[in-house]
Amino acid sequence: MPKLKTHKGMKKRFKVSANGKVQHKRCGSSHLMSHKSGKRVRRLRKQSTLNVAAESRRVRSALHIRAAVNPLDVEAGRLAALAKKKAETSTGTAGTGDPAPTSD
Repeated sequence: MPKLKTHKGMKKRFKVSANGKVQHKRCGSSHLMSHKSGKRVRRLRKQSTLNVAAESRRVRSALHIRAAVNPLDVEAGRLAALAKKKAETSTGTAGTGDPAPTSD
């Protein structure tokens, strides 16, 4: 079975973050900037994230980068881990007057 080729056009236009989110450059920021307001120009400098899950999945599969990752699941897992850590920290300090033990 031959290796799968990356779609070079998408590779130039999209970037996949570590969590699987797909980022791209906003349109309208390459030329004719003199009549646009400074606020608009600053906003156009920042990269935008694809909000449609089907589109981001299609881009990830074309780039062969974290194709099976769902960014919503990654974010939910990260938030759950933070909540668990916060709960452990708060229960460790609630019963006693001593601070929570730290691992060195």
